[in-house]
Amino acid sequence: MKNNFRKFCALLAWLTISGQYILLLNAGTYGGIAGTSLAYFGFFTVTTNILVALAFSVPLLKHNNRLRNFFERQSVRGAIALYILVVAIIYYGLLAKDHNPEGLSALMNIGLHFILPVLYLIDWTIFAQKDKMRFKSAPYWTLYPLAYGLFNLIRGHITGFYPYPFLDVSKIGVGAASLNMLGFAIFYGIGALAFIFLGRVLTKD
Repeated sequence: MKNNFRKFCALLAWLTISGQYILLLNAGTYGGIAGTSLAYFGFFTVTTNILVALAFSVPLLKHNNRLRNFFERQSVRGAIALYILVVAIIYYGLLAKDHNPEGLSALMNIGLHFILPVLYLIDWTIFAQKDKMRFKSAPYWTLYPLAYGLFNLIRGHITGFYPYPFLDVSKIGVGAASLNMLGFAIFYGIGALAFIFLGRVLTKD
């Protein structure tokens, strides 16, 4: 059952990620291939959904595969669960009111922000091993979002493009953007502790 579920989810994830990219490319919102790629794959939603797609896909690879070994680590799968949950919360809590995609783009949008997060959280809750997660690993869970934030600031400084208003230095300034990043880091740290605790509860005899 687990493998069949992950096969379905992996296929759905890659189709959704690539489908939204093709739609955006055809729309020409960010110009040609280079501009669209830089913009699209610079969204936290997209990079996190790629992690989800990989997490669904690599358990289907041969054993002793380095990529599989990495994504089968309990702390890695737990961290991805936290990241994709935050994607859904931030989108529906802060961004959805100002974002109104239509047609196929709306369908892909639901996939990225709702369907795939739900499917991955189901996978983590039911299938993922969680008994060896440790609280001391929680700080490492903040590295990915912090690295993304720094990348966003650097790219924005060079190109003038900021994908999210709460990190848009051109509008809110470096100080506010930095404070927002710090706030998110604290939020992810607390979230990591919560997920590790939840993992222990779910695996408790």
